[in-house]
Amino acid sequence: MAGVLQQSDLLGRRISMQTSMSTYPGRQRLCFRPVVAGTWRKVNKVDDTWKKGFFGSGYFNEGNASADNNYLKRIEGAKLLSSLEKSGLLSKADKAGLTLSRIEQSKLLSTAENLGLLATLERLLVTDPGKVTALSIPFFIAAAGILVTFPHDNAPLQALQYLLVALTAGISITFFVGGFALAAIQDE
Repeated sequence: MAGVLQQSDLLGRRISMQTSMSTYPGRQRLCFRPVVAGTWRKVNKVDDTWKKGFFGSGYFNEGNASADNNYLKRIEGAKLLSSLEKSGLLSKADKAGLTLSRIEQSKLLSTAENLGLLATLERLLVTDPGKVTALSIPFFIAAAGILVTFPHDNAPLQALQYLLVALTAGISITFFVGGFALAAIQDE
């Protein structure tokens, strides 16, 4: 059975078509079997300047490499500011004593700038959501391990066990939900 591999791109997906000849003598027919690789929303590129080392082939599959991450346009498109205005949240914050002059006096913005919180927030917004969700797995395993390994005959140790399980399970849930929330933010 002879086969020829032809490749074409269709709507961002890589499709391979394999043609084969019939096994009956004197009868030739072409069969097409599409094989779709899941590269939707991925950037596939070949680096020509790459030199072969111990690992690799020069073909790089990167996700979100050319994604437009202009969050201000997304906020504008989602009409977040007008919905904030309609909700009356700013007037409620003003009644609670949180005003722009109070934020200015407490120097919160300069502190956030000095600590690099805005750059950290930007890095978090472009992080792969799958990696964030995967961070929940060790904490989930740790919570299960704490439940199994701590003895149940001592009340203070049992209280410590429940506290540690609540802490690790809370961190696990935060990472799990945070990964999906980050994926929703990046998809908009």
